[in-house]
Amino acid sequence: MPSSRRWAMLAELPKGWRAGRLKDLCESIERRLGTNAKLDILSVTKRGVIPQSETYDKEIASEDISKYRVIKPGEFGLAPMALYYGAIGRYRGEKPAIISPAYNVFKHRSETDPRYLEALIRLPRMIARYEALSQGGNLEGKRKSTPYDAFETIKVLVPPLPEQRAISEMLGSLEDVIAKTESLIERIAQAKRAAMRELLTLGIRRAKAPVKRMSTHWVLGRIAEGVTHIPVDWELVTLIKVAKLESGHTPDRKQPTYWDGSIPWISLQDADALGRLTISETAETIGPEGLANSSARMLPAGTVVLQRTANVGLASIMSREMCTSQHFANWICGPTLCPQYLQQVFRHMSREWLRLMAGSVLPDIYMDTFKALQILVPPLQEQKKIGEVGAAFDRRIEHERDTLELFVQYRAALAQELLSGRLRLPDSVIARHRDKPEKAA
Repeated sequence: MPSSRRWAMLAELPKGWRAGRLKDLCESIERRLGTNAKLDILSVTKRGVIPQSETYDKEIASEDISKYRVIKPGEFGLAPMALYYGAIGRYRGEKPAIISPAYNVFKHRSETDPRYLEALIRLPRMIARYEALSQGGNLEGKRKSTPYDAFETIKVLVPPLPEQRAISEMLGSLEDVIAKTESLIERIAQAKRAAMRELLTLGIRRAKAPVKRMSTHWVLGRIAEGVTHIPVDWELVTLIKVAKLESGHTPDRKQPTYWDGSIPWISLQDADALGRLTISETAETIGPEGLANSSARMLPAGTVVLQRTANVGLASIMSREMCTSQHFANWICGPTLCPQYLQQVFRHMSREWLRLMAGSVLPDIYMDTFKALQILVPPLQEQKKIGEVGAAFDRRIEHERDTLELFVQYRAALAQELLSGRLRLPDSVIARHRDKPEKAA
């Protein structure tokens, strides 16, 4: 069968490109640690090749690491048992490290740009191919596996090296913008944490505020460690004394009529929306019958909704009447408590939420814990000012996150087009990469 016929199912071959397989772009490396000095241990995840400490809260390597594979900077790691959901990437570290012997290590060939290969193997359509080639897996929890010898047989279309480099440079420029935006978001978040720690413990007057020693021991709900004095016009109170605690419920999924309606119902699917200052739309809605035949209750606009399961600590404010599932602690503020202030308190309590969480499968904070939660209550006008400052930070973070999402989507769409050859760069751009000596990227 002619070559063009054999590859017709893959895609139309762009002019100047050739048909090949991944093994034409990369080669496996078999390098074991042996008795050498211990190196840093890495994991291969859908985020790429990262320190094991970023995946697990403790080192999980076996005592005998002599068979662990050595991976050098610029090389690639692949996790066969998790490749079907994208556990593959390039090691960006500065010194050799080791990965589990269950993983594979490979490197780019001399006529392949490593940045191009990295972009190619992480494309969504490539991840779909990994899943199609996976073997095993069952309902009892056995994981599917995509062996390296199957990975390297995947068909690909390969541009000349200069065009690979030009594509890499184009995508790299967007990745630089994405990285700078992520860094900006983190700097804003750090500035907010520093500012809010002072505001939530000393108030608007900060160091100038006259203070008093707290008469009650602050057990649950601490904003920061070591707080012994508070402004003289503040009080430490149990939260349920100044706000009404409500939960939610999930109507019976077996009753279609319970879900036939437009009543907004906040669930674990609404994590992104709960990251914003206010929430008005939900992934799912329920009907009047679902509301009437469950423990879900309509809660008024202004209710502070706090996620207590999974992504614990997400806090938003309902901008209209809504109800929730049982995975939330909902607070209807009384006349002495500002919802925007309470939201900022909750958003600043990340360390406290971690301390209070229980459960191993899904992190959770029990409702009884919320009943004992304590909160510092400044005068109402001061609460509003503190809430406004926190909200200003959050609005800027929301804006930058929206911008980041656009950049990420644009980069993904551009990669799909450039790496398939549907979009070609001008020859004047590619020409700059001809006769250029290979260098580390």
